[in-house]
Parts: sequence; C-alpha cells; structure tokens
Amino acid sequence: MCGIFGIHFKNISLNRKDLKKNIEILTKLSRKRGQDTFGLSISHNNNEKIFKVNCDPLESIKRKDYLKYLDSIFFSVDHLKPFSVIGQTRLVTNGTKFLSKNNQPIITDNIIGVHNGIIINNNIENQKEYKSNFEGYNSKSDSLSLFENLSELFANNQERFLENYYKYLNEIDGNYSISFRLPSLKLNFLASNCGSLYYSITKDNLFFASEKTILEDFLKKTNIVNSQENFEIIQIKNKSIIFDDNLEILDFNKNFEKKFNILKTEFKLFDNVSEENNRRENLKKCSKCILPSTYPFIEFDNEGVSNYFKNYKKQDFLGDEKLFEILDKYRSKNGEPDCVVGLSGGRDSSYGLHLLKTKFKMNPIAFTYDWGLTTDVSRVNQSKICGKLGIEHIIRSANINKKRNYVRNNIMAWLKKPHLGMLPVVQAGDKPFMDYGDIIAKKNKIRLVVQFTGYQLEQREFFLGFAGINQSLKNNQRMSSYSLLNKLRMFYFYSTQSIINPSYLNAALWDNFKGFISSFVRKENSLHFYNYVKWNEKEMVDTLLKEYNWMSDYAYGKNQWRMGDGQTTFNNFIYYTLAGFSEFDNFRSNQVCEGFINRDEALELAKKDNNFKYDTLKNFSEIIGFNLDDVLSKIISLPKLY
Repeated sequence: MCGIFGIHFKNISLNRKDLKKNIEILTKLSRKRGQDTFGLSISHNNNEKIFKVNCDPLESIKRKDYLKYLDSIFFSVDHLKPFSVIGQTRLVTNGTKFLSKNNQPIITDNIIGVHNGIIINNNIENQKEYKSNFEGYNSKSDSLSLFENLSELFANNQERFLENYYKYLNEIDGNYSISFRLPSLKLNFLASNCGSLYYSITKDNLFFASEKTILEDFLKKTNIVNSQENFEIIQIKNKSIIFDDNLEILDFNKNFEKKFNILKTEFKLFDNVSEENNRRENLKKCSKCILPSTYPFIEFDNEGVSNYFKNYKKQDFLGDEKLFEILDKYRSKNGEPDCVVGLSGGRDSSYGLHLLKTKFKMNPIAFTYDWGLTTDVSRVNQSKICGKLGIEHIIRSANINKKRNYVRNNIMAWLKKPHLGMLPVVQAGDKPFMDYGDIIAKKNKIRLVVQFTGYQLEQREFFLGFAGINQSLKNNQRMSSYSLLNKLRMFYFYSTQSIINPSYLNAALWDNFKGFISSFVRKENSLHFYNYVKWNEKEMVDTLLKEYNWMSDYAYGKNQWRMGDGQTTFNNFIYYTLAGFSEFDNFRSNQVCEGFINRDEALELAKKDNNFKYDTLKNFSEIIGFNLDDVLSKIISLPKLY
C-alpha cells in the first residue's frame, strides 16, 4: 500500500535547508510503502502548491523541477506561518499512474488530499473525459473518485459538509486512510477505518504517517522537536481528526454547528505536469505553418516564418500520363501477374492497389511483411481489397517472437539513455519489407515492384534532425538517395550512441544493422506510386468505403495515416511528450504548405491527432511484452525540449 505523511506547523523557525531535509526524511521513511510515484502539497500564505511526478521518490527529490518547486516556496521563512505539508509515496493498485489526476496529492475543485487503501464501492459517474482520451479504459483511480465525491459534497452543501462527510465515510466499502485539506476553510482532515494512520501533536507541530514505526523513526531524526522527548503517538482508527491551521482540534459534536468563513480568495496551484502542458501548448510555432521551435534546425525570421515553410517546394506530381507510359512497358497481355505491390492494409496502399487494378489495368500480386506489429484491422482490409479484386496475396512472416523481443530490447535500451535521434531504432525490424518485393518479383519472374509511397506530405525531416543531420527532403525521397556524407553521419551517430549506451548491444543489434543497410545502403528500384498520382483524400476515403467497406481503426484517431503500424502510436507519444510535436504535426504542416488546409485547421486537426490513445498503446505493450504504465511513466518524467 501507499505511504502518506505530513507535517503541519503552527509556527515555524526552521531555515530552508532544514525544512527540505525533514521532508526528505519523511519521504525516504515512507518510500518502503510505495515507489511508483511521488507527490507533495505544500500550503502557505493561502497558496496550495503541488508537485507530483511518475518516478521513484528517491529520484524525485533529486530532480531539478523538484528543487525549483521548493525554491518557489522557501524564498523567505517569514512567509511560511502557518505551514503545511502532505505527501505520498504511491504503490499503484488501480488507476493508471501516468494520468496526472490519479497521482497524489489529488486536486479537485475544493480539496487537496492523499489516500492509502482500496475502496470498492466508489461510484465513478463522470467518466466522459477519460473515455474520450482512454477509449473506455477504466483509468480513474479509487482515490480520485473518493476526493471528487467529497469535493462534490462540499460544493453542494457547505454548511452540512461535516455531517455528510461522516456519513460518506461510514458507507465506504473497503479500507482507507486519508489526509486532505479544504483550502477555502483552512481545515485539515485525517481519517482511517483500518488504523494505517498515526499522528503526534505538540504545541506548534503535528506530524502523521502511515505506520507507527515511520513516525517514531522520523521523530528520532528530525530537528523540528527535541528527539530526547517522549511524544505520544496516536493511532487513528474508525474516527476523524479535524484541525485548523492553528492546530486547534475540532470536536465533531461541539463544532458541528460552527459557521466557518469561506475564503473567497483563490488558492494557487503549482503543478509541474500542468506547467509542462502549458509550455507545450504555448510553444512558438511558425506563423505560416505549425512547426514549433523544438523542431530540429528550425529558424524564424522577424515575422515568425520558419525556414521550413520558406524552403518548402510543392510536390511536382509526374502525372497519370507518365505513369501509364511506364506501366505500358510491363502490363501483361493475358492477365498474368505483371507487378508485385506492397500492401500494408492502410489507407494509402489499399487505395493505391484499387487504382492500380481498376484504373491502370495492371495485374498485381500483393505482398505483406508481417514482422509482429501488423494490426488486426489492417489484416481485415487486406482481405477485403484482395478478395474483391481477385488479387493473390502473399504473406511473408518474420520470426514473430524474435522480432517482438528485439523491439522490447530496443525500447528498454532507449529508456536507459533516451535520445530522440535513436527512436527510429525501435522500428528498425520492419525494414526487410523493402527487400521482399524484389525477392518475390524475382521468384515469380516479374520485373516491376510498386510501393504505395512517394507522397511528400509524409516527409519528416525531424527523424534525421534529432540525429544531428540537416537533410532537406523532396517528394518524400528514399533514404538510399541521401548524400553519402549524411549516410556516414547516420552510421557514426548510431555507432556512437551504441557505445555511449551499451544496452543497444543486445540480441537486436544484428537486426538493427540489417535495417540500416536496407534503409540507407541497398538501392531499391521500386516504382513509388504517389510520385505520379495526385492525392485526393476525400475521394480516397469515399472510394474505399463504397467499394470495399474499408475499416478505419479509430484507436489511431480520425487521421488514418499509418494506421497499419503498431508502433507508430508509441513513437508519436514520445515525440509529442518530449519535443511537443509528433509526426502528425509534421503531416498537417505539410498540408498547409501544399495549400490543402489553412493554419487554423492544421492546429485543430493536429491537436485531435495527438490525443492520447491508451487502448492502442496497451495493445502494443501486450504484444511486445512490457509494463505500459511503468514505461510511459518513465517517458513523461524525462526532461522536455520545451
């Protein structure tokens, strides 16, 4: 179970260093009860300042943002009378820990609190926000529901809150030990129905913790009181302790009718998660497109226009006529297969196969390389398209278990020393698909391989940019066509990172190397379909729905670009969390540059594209075999570029 703890001062005479030390003592003593997350709420001068982070408490109290948080409070001891600290070291039992609202202290409209225990019968009624972001996953913790319910009781009837509060506690099924604060009344509450809460009170101080021995050890180590004194440690069981900021204990029977003055002043919250979200939302972006200041090698002129927008050249499609001219050289006269095409089951390849067969009158064989992350929906779409068009579909499968183990190895290695330039290594195992087209074509004596790529909207310079390479892309050019110097730079970058972080020297190393060769070295001569055919998204979607009842995978959001890639959502979560943008922002920005949408539309669409997709990430983690909450919590705790 979690460890909850607190210190309340009526008068404080400690300096900043000693205050920090005492908080650390209680944190370290409470850590044995939970090491998943850490959080504090410090109250002073009508301010309520919150810090919480998804990492081990020992790591948390060494972080720069934690020290910054303390600095924002301890700027002057004279301002700290009275002074209150409540904290928690969390062991996650339910409610995903990377959702900031679940992590403690819990913040509601009226209450700030911490909870230890498991509550069975909380009515979780207000799930709309969570379902919209987590697609039905029960993401809300029992602790969050508890304090939301108490907050609602207070909002509905402040004068009868104490009565309703006791009634509510008596109806709880499960165990609880709680500490919470009503800032508007300057009242503090301690309660437990199981006895996992102890407190000790002096003239000027009150301390509490989840275990008697934790409190005893704290009182021996602290310099707040004389460690030689014997302090009574009182267990709280089946009762509540209510006290104000002057440490006056309120008796329920005597004070029930007491009229409390509701403070009209708003309390301020310092929440590092909210602060990061605000910084991301307020990132400087190009005034013409939407690329942000964290985009590699970006520069802005005096009018805020980025070099990427100014240097962007609209795609010069080679046209249907040119494509007909090329395909005429390969088209069979008797309906025999005349080309091999890659089919992922996503939007681009499905529509491309439709056009190739119906408009350009080719006779393709489709192939899919399943390396362990092909989605179920994409498989269904492959079946629908090939079945209706009468197209042979060849599957080539890797050793799925090995490939998935390689992905897990790469993810765990990346987390050891995270570098955004190394993130593409996670998906290095899919690169053999580029080789299988040639292999299948050769086996079937076919001279033409078609890939449904080549559309400029898909170009993403930041993949290379985060590796320190400034490579301008045009018409979504192939990686094998990059300059020799940049290829050498890429190899040097990956090699150096592997030396700095030896975790990359694992079973996936050879597979990663082969992926590099397939991507950057081996020349491929496929025809890239969308270098010729103009993109009409509405026509594409309408055709697929009408002709094939094509399935969208809305676990990926409304933007179905790359919906067939199982790892895409994971990578984009990392880019968006750490850099403040994802592949989707790049895609929408390119749409603006092409003149397909305006900037306001791009901002709104990118915001929707970047909505958190828990179910997709959960499926990915289960396939690959890692604890999603642990991995995502590590990611959101990493330093940001904004």
